[in-house]
Amino acid sequence: MTVKSSLIKTLRDRGLIAQISHEEELEQLFLKGNKNAKGERYAVYCGFDPTAASLHVGNLSALMMLRRAQDEGLQPIVLFGGATGLIGDPTGRSEMRPMNTKEQISQYIENFKNLVNRYFNHESPNPPIFVNNIDWIGGMSWIDFSRNVGVHFTVARLLSAEVNKTRFQEGGLTFMELGYQLLQSYDFLHLYQKYNCILQFGGDDQWSNILSGADLIRRVQGGKAFALTTPLLVGSDGKKFGKTAGNAVWLDPKMTSSYDFFQFFRNVHDADVQKMFYVFTLKTQEEIEEILKNSQINAIKELMAFEITKIVHGEHEAIKALEAAKTLFSGQTGDLSHAPSTILTKHDLQEGVDILSLLIKCELSTSRGEARKLIQGNGLTFNGNKLNDFNYKIKEEDFHTEQNAIVLRKGKKDYHLVKLN
Repeated sequence: MTVKSSLIKTLRDRGLIAQISHEEELEQLFLKGNKNAKGERYAVYCGFDPTAASLHVGNLSALMMLRRAQDEGLQPIVLFGGATGLIGDPTGRSEMRPMNTKEQISQYIENFKNLVNRYFNHESPNPPIFVNNIDWIGGMSWIDFSRNVGVHFTVARLLSAEVNKTRFQEGGLTFMELGYQLLQSYDFLHLYQKYNCILQFGGDDQWSNILSGADLIRRVQGGKAFALTTPLLVGSDGKKFGKTAGNAVWLDPKMTSSYDFFQFFRNVHDADVQKMFYVFTLKTQEEIEEILKNSQINAIKELMAFEITKIVHGEHEAIKALEAAKTLFSGQTGDLSHAPSTILTKHDLQEGVDILSLLIKCELSTSRGEARKLIQGNGLTFNGNKLNDFNYKIKEEDFHTEQNAIVLRKGKKDYHLVKLN
């Protein structure tokens, strides 16, 4: 094809498309505009199951996809899986997910809503729509669901999906999980019928689930529906992107501070910087190329981290995180309120806190052995000075610094404040 719709071209140029169904048909549809013949705006959606108290960096790429679709005049729909979250997606799992309570899931969804609000333009003629699939699945009887949805799926087809096939062969796939694909497919059908939703976004591991929904719409409605997946985020080191020290990077500041969030992106490998700009910022391709061409790599990474932190936490928090990072790296004093921190009490000091225990508590080491090696290798700075005594006991006077806190530094990049309460 020589002519491409603006949205598909943007996604393709930024490397955000892994697979897309009926691509030429979708292109032709979008080239005619963002509304159908009846004047109804086309909608796109992405679903998020509430498996934890917060969304994480991996979810951010999908949210940014929805925002790009909104900017192209499409109706973005964010689906919260109040029903599917009770079942659990088996994709990428070697065993069944832990089952959360209905109360937990409801609380998670409320938190999700608060988090995703900032990613969209609420003043546009196509503001985001937030939906919860418990509203249309929760009241449906098993018989009705089987007759209206299950009849369109064969067991052979469900088991042909790689995730189901592997788990089935290993004897660990439950009947409950096998039905997950049907529920997700029905979500797509419901949104098509109610909101004129013709496209679902998702990670590439969701391809079979999304494609099943598009096929269900074509069978039941005879309508046009499409699947589009993004490449799974992997760093240049081959590791799954979105974790630091084995922990997920969360979008909720109560779980990952704006400073830690900033530092996560500031410390990505140089080879990943362009990809991060394309995936997580709204800057145009031309703007990104100009930045990459005319700036030093550390300045580029700092700007990238600032831009992404601004999107997730707001400009005020991004500025504070940037200032805290500059303060710690320069050794100057200043606002350190957003540096990662741990609280000790005077009672803790009376009980006795040695440096090895403190490093574990601050998550700068995972074990006493690892902490000992760090100190023996001159890898720890304590209040600006190298600490070589791994038997050192923390004293109250250690907190008598300009920051009223102990400043720990592991290597060159990992800073941590220890405050006394």
